[in-house]
Amino acid sequence: MIKNQQHLKDSREFMDTLKIDLFPDEVYVFTPAGEVREFPKGATPVDFAYSIHSEVGQQCAGAKVNGRMVPLKYKLQTGQRVEVITSPHHKPTKDWLSFVVTSKARTRIRQWIKTTEREKSLLIGKELCEKEFEKHRIPFNARSKEFQKITEELKFKSSEELLAAIGYGKITPLQALRKILPKASLEEESETLANKLKKHTHLRKKKPGSGILVSGADDIMIRFGKCCNPIPGDPVVGYITRGRGVTVHRVGCISTLKIDPERKIELSWAEDIQRTHPANISIVCHNKIGLLADITAAISKADSNILDARIQADGIDRHAECVFTIEVTDTKQLDKIIRNLKRVKHVVNVKRQL
Repeated sequence: MIKNQQHLKDSREFMDTLKIDLFPDEVYVFTPAGEVREFPKGATPVDFAYSIHSEVGQQCAGAKVNGRMVPLKYKLQTGQRVEVITSPHHKPTKDWLSFVVTSKARTRIRQWIKTTEREKSLLIGKELCEKEFEKHRIPFNARSKEFQKITEELKFKSSEELLAAIGYGKITPLQALRKILPKASLEEESETLANKLKKHTHLRKKKPGSGILVSGADDIMIRFGKCCNPIPGDPVVGYITRGRGVTVHRVGCISTLKIDPERKIELSWAEDIQRTHPANISIVCHNKIGLLADITAAISKADSNILDARIQADGIDRHAECVFTIEVTDTKQLDKIIRNLKRVKHVVNVKRQL
C-alpha cells in the first residue's frame, strides 16, 4: 500500500488515499471516457446516470459494467467501468427509490414522479369535469368565471389545484357543481368516491372479466397492481386511485404500506373466474445442457403459457437464476407448477417472486 502511495505529493493527499483504502465507504468507478466518479457504497447504475446529467438519469434504460449488461439495481464496485444505456421512451419508476442511494438521484426521481402524477391528475380531473358538466348541459371551461367561483368557494388557490384534487379523487365533480347550481337541479350524491365504495358492504357486484367482487360499487374500473401481480387465491385489498377506479394488491404488498387508509376497500375473488393472470417464478438451478427444455416442459405440463423469461448464468460456480413470467388461473395451478419444477433434475430452488 505504501509503495502505491509514494507518488503522492503531500501527507494530506497520502492520508486521504489511505482512508479510502482502509475505510471503503465509497466506491470509485470509471466513465467510458476514463473519468473517475465517486459514490457512496451501494450506489447503482441509476445513481451513476444521474451523476452525469438529470436527463441521462430520467432516460436510463439499462447499464453495462465492464462491458456486461447488469440490472439497474446492481451495486457498483470500485474499479468498474460503467456505461449507461438510455432511451427517450424509458422513464423513472417508484421502484427506483427502493435502491438508489445518492440524494441527487432520489430528489430527481421524486420530482419527476410528483410532476408526472400531477399532470395525470390534471388530465383526469378535466375529463371528469367535462363529463359531469355535460351531463347537466353546462359547458366546461376551467378559465371561466363560473369555475373560478367554484375554485374560490372550495378554497383552492387555483383552478389547476382544484382539477388536480378532482383527479386525485379528493373531491368529486358533482361537489364542485353544487357551488354554482341549485341543489334541486342536481342528483343527490353527497358521498366522495371513497365513502361510496365503503358503504353498503353487503352489496357486491362482479366486474365482468376481472374476477373481482367490489363492495358496494357500480361501474368501477378494476386494475391489478404490477408490483405484486395478485392472482385468484391470494388475499387481496383494493386501493381507490385518482379517477381510475380500484387497483388490486396482495395483502402485505409493500406498495400498500403507505396507502391512505381512507382509500382502502375490501375485495374478494369471484368463484368462477375464466381469465388468466401473470405470475413470476424464480428458479435457481445448476447450469446444465438441456435443463431449460426440462423446465419449460414442466411448466407446459401444468397447462401454463410462458410470457417472458430472464436468465442469468454465473460462469464461476455454474449456477443460473431464471425468472419466468407465466399465465395461471389461480394459486392452486401456480403451486402445481412449482411442485413440477422442484422435481426437475438439477433444479435447486423454486419460489414465487413477489
